[in-house]
Amino acid sequence: MTQYKDKVEAQRKKLEQEKLDNQVTSIDCRYENGKWTKMITCYGNGKQITEYNDKRKKDKIEWR
Repeated sequence: MTQYKDKVEAQRKKLEQEKLDNQVTSIDCRYENGKWTKMITCYGNGKQITEYNDKRKKDKIEWR
């Protein structure tokens, strides 16, 4: 079993980093006339997703 120790340790570190990257760091919700119009969600790895309440607009995914 010791032959797999390095692989297991590397996978554990990779999963820990992935867990940190997928954590939400901030949520910004914009309101207009009592309804939300835009919601921006930022993640630990720099990914920023902008969601629009207007279905005619597509959601944007940006990397910082």
